[in-house]
Amino acid sequence: MHTGYALVWMAAERTPEHPALVDDRTDRRLTYAELIAEVDAVAAGFAANGIGRGARVAIALPSVWEHCIALLALMRLNAVPAVLNFRLKPDEIVGLCRASSVDAAVILPDAALAQVIEAALPDGAPIWAVGAEIGPARSFSGCRADPVKLGAYEKPAETDMAFLFYTSGTTGLPKAVVLNHRSIEHRVIGVSTQGGLRQGTHNRTLGCMPISHGIGFFGVFLPTLAFNGTYFVVSEFNPPVIVDLIEREKITYAFCVPTMFQALVGAPNYASTKMSSMEIALYGGITIDPDLLAHIDTEWGGTVRHIYGTTETMCTLSNPDPVGQHATLRTCYLCRTRVVRVEGEGPDDIVAPGEEGELIMDASTGTVFVEYLGRPDATAEKLRDGWYYTGDIFRQEQNGDVTIVGRVDDMIRSGGESIHPEEVEEILEAHTEVDAVSVIGIPDTKWGQMVVAVIAGIPADAPDLVARLEAHCKASTLAGFKRPKAYFFVAGLPRNAANKVLRRELREAASTAHTAAHKDFQQVG
Repeated sequence: MHTGYALVWMAAERTPEHPALVDDRTDRRLTYAELIAEVDAVAAGFAANGIGRGARVAIALPSVWEHCIALLALMRLNAVPAVLNFRLKPDEIVGLCRASSVDAAVILPDAALAQVIEAALPDGAPIWAVGAEIGPARSFSGCRADPVKLGAYEKPAETDMAFLFYTSGTTGLPKAVVLNHRSIEHRVIGVSTQGGLRQGTHNRTLGCMPISHGIGFFGVFLPTLAFNGTYFVVSEFNPPVIVDLIEREKITYAFCVPTMFQALVGAPNYASTKMSSMEIALYGGITIDPDLLAHIDTEWGGTVRHIYGTTETMCTLSNPDPVGQHATLRTCYLCRTRVVRVEGEGPDDIVAPGEEGELIMDASTGTVFVEYLGRPDATAEKLRDGWYYTGDIFRQEQNGDVTIVGRVDDMIRSGGESIHPEEVEEILEAHTEVDAVSVIGIPDTKWGQMVVAVIAGIPADAPDLVARLEAHCKASTLAGFKRPKAYFFVAGLPRNAANKVLRRELREAASTAHTAAHKDFQQVG
């Protein structure tokens, strides 16, 4: 077993003078030897403030240079980074700090946030702010000391806690996903076996995925350094700036969610020739627009691939050639998966080809998480009989592949039929007058649940638009029982910090509007 820090340290031994890290805000550049020296100095600064092996340190930062250094420095000490989404509200960040029993924090220079975090941490716990000293938070730039005092790196046990990452749940506080040191190397290898990322100094990586996210850290940041590549920090997702960065720096690798690729293609300065250096474009998180996928595959350099996984599992499924089958995947190297009946008889109640069920994964796989910290109830719900239950619905194909259909919790049961919101959304999104839509089910005395399409934007004449959308659905391949029985128009779709639509809030709002016969709630027929 190699820890995350050991992987980077070994890379520095192999190519000490090769560029490792490039900052987009200052154009600071560190070779691997310089990176290790910088990380050791900051690690010594942490240690001088009582941070050592097993200490939990919350990091709530965007993907800036200092975030990269802080993570590596904590890994050098075998401390436990608790990697939070900085876009969470202060009370959510404080709630997670308390629930995770953190010992220190690194944050943005926000006086109000520093004050509430100070109250949530143990007395005297250090807080650092990136950019300036503010309130009880000292400046992160001063977190340095003589690295000689660190001594040699000590390898931890593979079962020791290595990281706390957080789910992007749509209700309540995110859950803290516990990863041990054993999982790290397996996750890095998965990006190679499934994504095609080869070890070598030719890798020039676009760091636009948040490193507080599993993809951003295990799919982009850590493998780039472990494989001797150069990581280009992207502190803000600005599509025109990123398009020029890709052309200027000859970026070879990017792992993004599809909306990011869509934004790059839609940038005013976009030209396919600017993307010619791209060797590997991976996407994950959600399924992709087939037209966008075909565009990237045809006009960019290299190969586009689809990776499916979760914070708890990393790479579970992949497709090395997704064009024409954008939602179809197969089981990754190291993994075992099954599609089982929802609310069935357990992991051996496997569906037949052509049938749909929940995807489960062998929990003994090296990439899989240990538990949700302090949440034995949630852990028991997801880890059952040696399997991890993903909560995602897939259709089992005859050849062993599986096709993603939707979420178990989002399934609508109307008139005795099961309807997946995503297949209805895909049809509606193809209409030129629909910018964003989320399909939900609300209680209905006739149907059990009524299929409701929630459309972002308030039209001047809702009945006329509903008529056009209904005609569009009738002319599509969508089965009649799956067509929306009502349309609900809202100013915008509510989303969480990970940009996922909060269907629960939409269901509550739609039910209220339906009961009140609100003008923005339009039933069909």
